[in-house]
Amino acid sequence: MSYKMPTLHDGEIMFHTATRTLGQVVGTIYPADNRLEKFEQVLRLKDGTQRQFRLVELHPATSVAIEQFWEGAKIPRVVRVGAE
Repeated sequence: MSYKMPTLHDGEIMFHTATRTLGQVVGTIYPADNRLEKFEQVLRLKDGTQRQFRLVELHPATSVAIEQFWEGAKIPRVVRVGAE
């Protein structure tokens, strides 16, 4: 049996203040010791590349920033239905 850990904030647009980077969460990297400060999020940037950031350094993007992210993004915008 295989168990997959959930992606925290899956699909949300997050902002990294220090680098002024916006990206869509596509994965979570769980540390072996489960210490929160070591958790990392994988963000897909609007050009389609991916970068890793520490979870504690990310913040939810504002609605304006989210719209700016999707303008000209080279990745498909997926709408989740029935997630609530």
